[in-house]
Amino acid sequence: MKLKALHVTLNVREPSTVDLTVGERVQLDRLVPSRGGYTAERRGGVLQPGVSTVVLEPGRYFFKTLSDAHLKVVCGGVDAELGSRDKDGWPDPDVTATSKGDDAPGEVLALTVE
Repeated sequence: MKLKALHVTLNVREPSTVDLTVGERVQLDRLVPSRGGYTAERRGGVLQPGVSTVVLEPGRYFFKTLSDAHLKVVCGGVDAELGSRDKDGWPDPDVTATSKGDDAPGEVLALTVE
């Protein structure tokens, strides 16, 4: 079975610290509102496999991974949403569908939030 990427959008309501656990290297991008949707801005370096402690300012963030992920909110206010990426651009943070488009179904990955 084909592995499908897990697309995660984080909505950070206040300055927050989170521990993000992933099984591979991931890039955390900040989603900035722009005409016609959102633009991704690189935020820091690539997170390595394992646990990474990340300090986040209020806003929306996005990452995708090919492994299960675990998010622990150490302090602050963070909501996580699962979604999928449109073929034309970055995810709509309000989209919560787990699959979209014409790809065949793949193995389902999980995000746990603590």
